[in-house]
Amino acid sequence: MLSRITLLLLFLTGVASAFTREEWFRGLDLEPVLNEASLVLAAQVLDVSETKMVFGGKMETTLREYRFAPVLIMKGVYARDTLSMSSQDLGLLGFGEASPIERGQFRLLMLGRSRNGYAIPRPDSRLEHSIPPVSGTSDGLIESVKILLAVSATTDRLERVHLLAAGLQARSGVAAVPLLVSMERRRLLAAQTPGVIDAISRQLGDSSQVVREQAAETIRSLLESDYLDQAGLRQAAVRMLVASLAHQDPNIAFRVAALEAVGAAGHAALDDPGARTLLESAAPSSFAELGARFHAVGQLGFTSERDATMNTLLRMPLDAASDAQSETEWAAVKLDPGKGVPDVTLRLKQKLAAGLPVVTEIRTLGDAPADLAVPALVDIFRQPLEHAERYVFAEACRKVPDNRLVPPLVTMLAQNEPDVRRLAIQALFKIDTDTAAAALQLYLASEPALETKLEMAEFLGQHGMRDGYPYAIEHMSEGYLREKAIAALAAIRDPRSIGELRRILDTSNDAEWNGAAIEALGRLGASDLDIRFLGIARDARSPLAPAALIALGNLHDNAALPVVRTALVSRRPDMVAAGARAAGHLLGLPADVRDQLAALFGDPAASIDARAAALDSLLGLQDPRLNEALRHADRDSVLEQDPEALLSRVEKLLADRKVRVVQ
Repeated sequence: MLSRITLLLLFLTGVASAFTREEWFRGLDLEPVLNEASLVLAAQVLDVSETKMVFGGKMETTLREYRFAPVLIMKGVYARDTLSMSSQDLGLLGFGEASPIERGQFRLLMLGRSRNGYAIPRPDSRLEHSIPPVSGTSDGLIESVKILLAVSATTDRLERVHLLAAGLQARSGVAAVPLLVSMERRRLLAAQTPGVIDAISRQLGDSSQVVREQAAETIRSLLESDYLDQAGLRQAAVRMLVASLAHQDPNIAFRVAALEAVGAAGHAALDDPGARTLLESAAPSSFAELGARFHAVGQLGFTSERDATMNTLLRMPLDAASDAQSETEWAAVKLDPGKGVPDVTLRLKQKLAAGLPVVTEIRTLGDAPADLAVPALVDIFRQPLEHAERYVFAEACRKVPDNRLVPPLVTMLAQNEPDVRRLAIQALFKIDTDTAAAALQLYLASEPALETKLEMAEFLGQHGMRDGYPYAIEHMSEGYLREKAIAALAAIRDPRSIGELRRILDTSNDAEWNGAAIEALGRLGASDLDIRFLGIARDARSPLAPAALIALGNLHDNAALPVVRTALVSRRPDMVAAGARAAGHLLGLPADVRDQLAALFGDPAASIDARAAALDSLLGLQDPRLNEALRHADRDSVLEQDPEALLSRVEKLLADRKVRVVQ
């Protein structure tokens, strides 16, 4: 293998990754726009007319009118024989002089409502993704749209997986891509559902390079989500991927995606003779494939390829394609950190001397063991780095937090680079030492983002520094900052806090300020106010009742238990959420309230805030009901629209706890 790779490096030095020409349906994702659309139909273009318009006496533009004949309505109602839309409605104003839509064509129209009627809700720079071409009512893409509409109408996410799998068994070509993309959204469930891997794998033999590539990418997602380490799933995936790669598919993008999927299969790939042969001996046809091959080797811990990896890295030109460099470096560090880290560091210095960027090398060091990576990173920062290099340096520091990295991170706080500064602050949070806190203390006042300023104030408070007190006390009443401000006050523990909060509560006539003061007093342990808070919490009409109930929870006052029971079935969403938060802090919480929390967490009609609070409480209580509640919640389609990503939390907990969702 090594001699072949060496020849490849000699012939392809400096050549960028070569992917075949695009097919219009690469990455075609119809599900979001179909969910948003009010009217979905297949239509034929009857006529295209245009009008020249001049703005300001100098700028001329063409406004076109498209007249469509609806031939199949799949969502909504349209009661007329023709549908007229302007190029503005269709998001086509930037497509030049020639009309991209011609008479006689059939198009899929997915329209949302605007002030003037209908319009494309999500215009795309790729016309075919906004207004896909179809051959007529029997086009396979039309059938995929019907499947996706059925998916949208189903409230059970597992049933959505079944619908998509059945669709993939019957669809091919363009029609398969949006189904594969939608299946990837449910990858955790899909990985546990029998028959899904077969439905996806059949697309590996499709005549379209884009379909084959998307199928391989979807398989990789399923394998990466398989926290149960299912031998059958992994073996079947490897077998099918190896068979498809054995056909010597000329498409580089597909081969790269398939190799990445093989790398995600873990021990099943190492146990498969075909996969081992593929990774050991086959000569890659491009730098992109070379990189994917070495990434798989590193991911699998394929130690027999260690020498080949190291030697390839030593022979690789400094200006080779970045994907080949980064993946080979990463594999070298994974297979032999003791040799890989010095080799990557030496390569980095050689590239700096040659005036080449070193982003890939710094990023690779962030994935190395901390005892090796930290000295290398400290040494590297003595070199002059560009903006992109400083950015990945801060990312690397966040991955290997160490007190020795504080000095270089401090210099990034002074840079006029907000993205680098933000990452440097997060890295210092992760280092979490008094030295890191002292470094951030100097930059608290100059931090412009209030949320970050409050996070810094909390961090400083945890290290005995009270500089953030004014910012925390001043911003409690702002809704989006309340939680961070109160957390900062609780960490700072300034002697002035309780007196100032009492003054606010006694003198302010503003509900926002009073509610924030009550919550903060609860966090600070003002237990002498518990009777007052209990009286407020019992008044279901009081705007301060949710804050008082949260405060009672933080005071661990079991006198609030009857109020919590009532709050959990309240018609006020803020009271439900407050009851869920308070319950997790009460001592000896009885079984019936725990049942209420589990039911609330699984209730699709409850607010996301209330469900998240119920989850937090069940976690804090280490309640045995949690596993079953998580299993139930993962099938809830409502969580797919969660802006706060509650679904990702659910699936992370399922993975951490190794809970099987599909029985």
